[in-house]
Amino acid sequence: MASEEAVPGALAGLRVVEVGEWVSAPFAAKLFADFGAEVVKVERAGAGDPARTDGPFPGGRPDPECSGLFLYLNTNKRGVQLDLDADEGRTALDRLLAGADLLITNLAREELDAAGLAPASLRERHPSLLATTITPFGLDGPYADYLGDELVTYAMGGLAYASPGVPDVAEDGEAEPPLHAHAYVADTIGGLVAAVASMVGVLDRDATGEGSHIDVSQQAAVTAMEQRDLTAWSYGEIVIGRLPNSIARMPNYYLPCKDGYVALAAPWDHQWARLVKVMGTPEWAQSELFRDDAGRTAHWDALKLFLLEWTMQHDGAEIIRLADEAGLPFFTYYSIAQMADSEHVRERGSLVELACDGDAFSMPGAPLAMQGTPWALRRHAPRLGEHTDEVLAAAAAAAAGAAR
Repeated sequence: MASEEAVPGALAGLRVVEVGEWVSAPFAAKLFADFGAEVVKVERAGAGDPARTDGPFPGGRPDPECSGLFLYLNTNKRGVQLDLDADEGRTALDRLLAGADLLITNLAREELDAAGLAPASLRERHPSLLATTITPFGLDGPYADYLGDELVTYAMGGLAYASPGVPDVAEDGEAEPPLHAHAYVADTIGGLVAAVASMVGVLDRDATGEGSHIDVSQQAAVTAMEQRDLTAWSYGEIVIGRLPNSIARMPNYYLPCKDGYVALAAPWDHQWARLVKVMGTPEWAQSELFRDDAGRTAHWDALKLFLLEWTMQHDGAEIIRLADEAGLPFFTYYSIAQMADSEHVRERGSLVELACDGDAFSMPGAPLAMQGTPWALRRHAPRLGEHTDEVLAAAAAAAAGAAR
């Protein structure tokens, strides 16, 4: 891990307070912290952020200081523990906010009010503060008081019914119900949208000197990912989702090969001609049934069996090499292990190593490269309440100085 003496990040000097739990707000704040902002994470009294209980843990032994999820989401932050149900805790938080540029929180509306973090109240006390709230459905509208989490917003954002989609279509919508990836997809999307919007807010505040409230609806953030399905419904009330439909053309599908799965994306006639050549121009490929994209789509059940016979003769790497030479956009499906061990990921340093109590593990690094102000791991994720005394003492001293 790099030391705190590493080259300052691009956001050095920006002061962020995070009052967040689980994924969305911590991920948004992490993006600021990883690029050099000074981020103070506020955890609740008692056990702190529930993400500490979620793991995975080294050796399968639960340890709130070694949760892989928590460590990933909270690198480069300092951590304090406050009881926001008590006047003392709320006063301490207000001192932190007095010296901050940005607040990022994913507390529910009722919790925001109880903690003194309602946007209108914050604006009165800290007019230059940017306040970004991430809630399941936003802070207004008929669902504003609904509680929700990753699964709720993923489902009610429409993404579960669009997953899988082409090329991973479901043949039977009743037999294959809506799906959710084994990852914090909606929370991560919500956090990313919040971080981008917050950065725009920072630029606006630099220009105007005034703070603002950024109200992120996680449902809306998820829905914004579905341009294909939304456009099809808006223009023609066409439901795409997971089922084969009139828009799809074949072959644009995944099939097993010798060592896994490969997607064959050759729906247009010129691509089909290239694929036929790659396969050695077999006699069946000359059939009138497969002459054009409409025919290949209409007779996909038969075509799929012919293609399967070919893919099962090759491994994924060989198919991708042949496709690349022919200018075809095929790809293999990586498992997490294959991705982590791939030459490209190793060469770019897309994964970095952390250690916790002697156990090493990998986590995602930055997906981009910055030369002058590079991304760096400057701090380990904070232990519970690790920086409470020093951070609160500095905030109290700053408040006293401002009062003189």
